[in-house]
Amino acid sequence: MEFVLLGFSDIPKLHWFFFGLFLVIYIIILLGNGVIILITRIEPTLQTPMYFFISNFSFLEICYVSVTLPRMLMDLWTQKGTISFWACATQMCCFLILGATECFLLAVMAYDRYVAICNPLQYPLLMNHKVCMQLVVGSWITGLPVQVGQTIQIFSLPFCDSNLINHFFCDIPPMLKLACGDIFVNEMVVYVFAVLFVTVPFMLILGSYSRIISTILKLPSNTGRMKAFSTCSSHLIVVFLFYGSASITYLNTKSNQYEGTDKLLSLFYTILTPMFNPLIYSLRNKDVTLALRKSLSKLMERKLGQENSNTTIMTEFILLGFSDIPHLQWILFGIFLFIYLTILMCNSIIILVTNIDSALQTPMYLFLSNFSFLEICYVTVTIPRMLADLCTQKGTISFLACATQMFFVLMLGGTECLLLTVMAYDRYVAICNPLQYPLLMNHKVCMQLMAASWISGVPVVIGQTGQIFSLPFCGSNRLNHFFCDIPPILKVACGDIFVNKMVVYVAAVVFLVLPLLLIIVSYGKIISSILKLSSARGRAKAFSTCSSHLIVVNLFYGTASITYLQPKSDQSEDMGKLLSLFYTILTPTLNPIIYTLRNKDIKVALKKLLAKLLT
Repeated sequence: MEFVLLGFSDIPKLHWFFFGLFLVIYIIILLGNGVIILITRIEPTLQTPMYFFISNFSFLEICYVSVTLPRMLMDLWTQKGTISFWACATQMCCFLILGATECFLLAVMAYDRYVAICNPLQYPLLMNHKVCMQLVVGSWITGLPVQVGQTIQIFSLPFCDSNLINHFFCDIPPMLKLACGDIFVNEMVVYVFAVLFVTVPFMLILGSYSRIISTILKLPSNTGRMKAFSTCSSHLIVVFLFYGSASITYLNTKSNQYEGTDKLLSLFYTILTPMFNPLIYSLRNKDVTLALRKSLSKLMERKLGQENSNTTIMTEFILLGFSDIPHLQWILFGIFLFIYLTILMCNSIIILVTNIDSALQTPMYLFLSNFSFLEICYVTVTIPRMLADLCTQKGTISFLACATQMFFVLMLGGTECLLLTVMAYDRYVAICNPLQYPLLMNHKVCMQLMAASWISGVPVVIGQTGQIFSLPFCGSNRLNHFFCDIPPILKVACGDIFVNKMVVYVAAVVFLVLPLLLIIVSYGKIISSILKLSSARGRAKAFSTCSSHLIVVNLFYGTASITYLQPKSDQSEDMGKLLSLFYTILTPTLNPIIYTLRNKDIKVALKKLLAKLLT
């Protein structure tokens, strides 16, 4: 069974206008909340519980709108609103979980203001880092089992003839209107959960602010009262915007509710409120405004030449590598030489087999062959240099060679992210649209996808490398790493590196987070399609074609994301080296093993190749 989201189909003439409008809103939400996350992480004056919660709230808002807006944009673009039963249930479940999290997090933020204003002397003790983490985690997980149960209950209802949902996403009120039979119990459950997750947190917020206002009014100084009120005003505006529209929707789920009003209210708490939040928190918060001004001034005041007296012109760097364990140098040399030979041999065998065996002349193995070639290039940028340094016990590398190495590491790393996304899309088309697979994934399309994966990141990486190596470097030229990577280079730079940190975060989002989200979406659709298969053997076969790719994705993205989404100067250097070993050396070593041991076609092709060689 599938549903049709009508969205704004009653005004078809405005579809393209709405597409442009909501696309701009979505970009504003991503940029606005992304800037708040970045500012609160980088600016030392904002390292307090209040801004920790605001940063978490901004991340939540990005997740919240990403559940509904991309789907709505796709429906406006294609002018088709079809959504599968499982996709609809998944969307509702994620939406309810994130909505409940927002209610709890707003209550936590109100409690933080209560403690700060009513108990200022105990604030550092009551709101220490451990407590803040517990409150945030509690906000995220408290509603999880309840909302999963509520979603299951709603989608276990029988649905009558019509499958048309007069809404732009799968929400409770329009779904209940399609259900046939007695839905009294379901409406009661909706009311109970609305009270639990909307009314109770709202009452706690009101209780907190009544105590806050009472305390503020007792302050003798007008300046003190104004300052105390200013720290709460932004939060109060967000609370009323969100709770006002959400309460009307979920506390009034009757079937006779006007559908146009329902959609309008949903637009408020799902799209407009997340868009206004960063504006409210930046325009009405002096600390955030000051931090933004400082950041903008840093961007404007950057100079091509730095006049600092302690700046030196670097002609070479020294890669320390594993010099802190000199007695293990030759053991490490042997290990890494063996690993490098293994990577070359195994990936070369995969390239050879996929090109020779006629049974493997499919898009899936074309991408796999390309991926193996990419892995050979990727490790060749770092391992030979590291082996030379271990052998000579000298880690000197010229300025130009260091920049070149960084460029190729970043370029090939970006290509790997995009190619993994293309491979996920290939599996999505193969499993979800098998009849159209030969048409959608013809040879020309495959070549275009591979070429795009290789060249898309080149201009960005050239700009990023040029920007980093145009920085002035202070006295030390020692890089505590085994290759020229961004975090160790930024640590030896002097002057202001704020812009560079911002570029690293943005590039990490573009080349790590966005491809990962596309992979997750692809596999969400894949799993949904696989679960619909009637045959257990068919499900097992479908899962087997995806499992190898999923393992590789987790290995690569897990370590690379931690490195490039946390390029802080206080990051552990040993941890940085360990994580880099994973995604630059160990992952490429494991990839061919994973693809051969978990892939029957390749194992059969290898046996055939060995039989030919032996005969």
